[in-house]
Amino acid sequence: MSNDLYVGWTTCDNQDVAERLAQDIVERGLAACVKLEPVRSIYRHDGALHHDSELRLCIKFTASKMAAIEAYIHANHPYEIPEWIVFKPEHVDPKYLLWAQGD
Repeated sequence: MSNDLYVGWTTCDNQDVAERLAQDIVERGLAACVKLEPVRSIYRHDGALHHDSELRLCIKFTASKMAAIEAYIHANHPYEIPEWIVFKPEHVDPKYLLWAQGD
């Protein structure tokens, strides 16, 4: 498996939970960085339309950590069905990639 950089997204409705997840992910060495970003979500769940303020966790990690992070999200996220979307950037600055691989 390559050591290319990936970015995963999940959301939380609670600042304390988002910070706990982010810190734990980085402390465990699963990701180089987790950025918390405020977002406004509009979605349908259980037949109802919801409008919620959430925090998006933008998780930057190498391919070798992908399975472990997904397992961590499913085991530790408070949502019944947590968002987990992963994408591979087309380009990552080589110096940033070296830093991220050092995690």
